[in-house]
Amino acid sequence: MRTERNKDGTYNVWLSREEYRAIPRAANSFEHEIAIRLMGDCGLRVTEVLGVTPANISRMDDGRHYELEVTNGKDTTGSYQGGKQRETWLPVEVEATINRYVQQADLRDNDPLVGRSKRTVQYWVENAADRAADETDNDDYRRVSTHDLRRCWANHLLVEENVSPRIVMALGGWSSYDAIEPYLAAPTEGNIIESMSAVEL
Repeated sequence: MRTERNKDGTYNVWLSREEYRAIPRAANSFEHEIAIRLMGDCGLRVTEVLGVTPANISRMDDGRHYELEVTNGKDTTGSYQGGKQRETWLPVEVEATINRYVQQADLRDNDPLVGRSKRTVQYWVENAADRAADETDNDDYRRVSTHDLRRCWANHLLVEENVSPRIVMALGGWSSYDAIEPYLAAPTEGNIIESMSAVEL
């Protein structure tokens, strides 16, 4: 885990996927876990999590994968009423977790999955991260914010999985490469060895 202190005293945290997984595992409830995973496994902003309903989930054309429609995305241009719309990747495992929760909570198609405030969801992440810190004996977890979950998602796709930046931009709702650059951590030694060992120089 790498942390970087900001001028205002907050931190940016870069988590590996294994480090990230400790946070949803430490969630207090199904609802908390789903909120966390929508950020860490789907790349949603905390405000976007609040707009997700069961109706936003659909099966893709191949019949095996799922996508999630984000209807209240961040709009820096002011051109979209209610926010920008996009589709992002919904992992099958996350879809199954959401489906179990929808059945358990008896939610209707247009009911929010997370009917809470932004600050409440931030509090859930802080609590789960605190428990992860206790369980792993790693106090850096106490610095994790909701935004770090989105950062982890983007960094994993771009650096660890070598997904095209254009695809990550489309899934995450970024309009330019400059917008996603701050989400990247420096390559690890393992990344460098894997990438460069096959190169002839």
